[in-house]
Amino acid sequence: MADPTAVPPKPGAASAGAADPTTARPAGIRRLRRFVVVERVSHWLYALTFITAFVTGLLMWIPSTRIWLAGTRYTLSQYHGYVGAAMIILPLLLLLVVDRRRLRGDLREIDKWSTEDRHWFGLALRGYTLRRRPMPPQGRFNAGQKANVVLVAAMAVGFAVTGGILMHKQNMPPWLVSRALWLHTFLAVCAIALFGGHLAHVVITRHGRTYLAGMVRGWIPEDLARERHFRWWQAETGGAAEPATDAAPPVGASRSSESGVGSEAGSGPPAD
Repeated sequence: MADPTAVPPKPGAASAGAADPTTARPAGIRRLRRFVVVERVSHWLYALTFITAFVTGLLMWIPSTRIWLAGTRYTLSQYHGYVGAAMIILPLLLLLVVDRRRLRGDLREIDKWSTEDRHWFGLALRGYTLRRRPMPPQGRFNAGQKANVVLVAAMAVGFAVTGGILMHKQNMPPWLVSRALWLHTFLAVCAIALFGGHLAHVVITRHGRTYLAGMVRGWIPEDLARERHFRWWQAETGGAAEPATDAAPPVGASRSSESGVGSEAGSGPPAD
């Protein structure tokens, strides 16, 4: 029996504890799968072999450890060469054997640089990502990640050529061996600097740590995908046509509109 003293609710009033339909988060994907298993295994296999090659190379480069190694230095140099070859061959071979379609898709996306990518890269060089300024929307890989892959691939080719010469230096002219050694050392310094920047990014920044977790689990949160990889998020979820942001467009956005980016790139979410 109803309580005659109860006050009837006003029409349209939400019940206690119920979410306001105007502010409730729309139903959708909470996570987005960014990397499949073979991509993650290839990544960590490359990282492990790179660190091993770095340590063995460093032992042969430091004068004190070079003296300490004495007669075992030649054996260590051979191990260093084999690990370097594995660093280049194994991840690529794994992708080719297990999921070459995924590899083709990754290479196609990395090779494609849109006007938004070029604009993003230019703004990143000016420090916009560090200051969390609005950036042009990006795909599954942003322009910085694409550039990183290109640099790693170029250095891998250089390591393969110079390392092959050094491993067979007995049959090579001295001038070629000396130049190969110099270039190999230069590439090693560049690779260590690139690795250090990559490591600093995933340790220092919050979204970098989320990226690191994504390389372990394979997925990233949907909000991170929407914020930093809007074009990919849009394609995966069928989201809004344009990224919504209240931030002012970056300096130079009006000039970039002449090259096809326009206000759309200037009003995109921050991404790196």
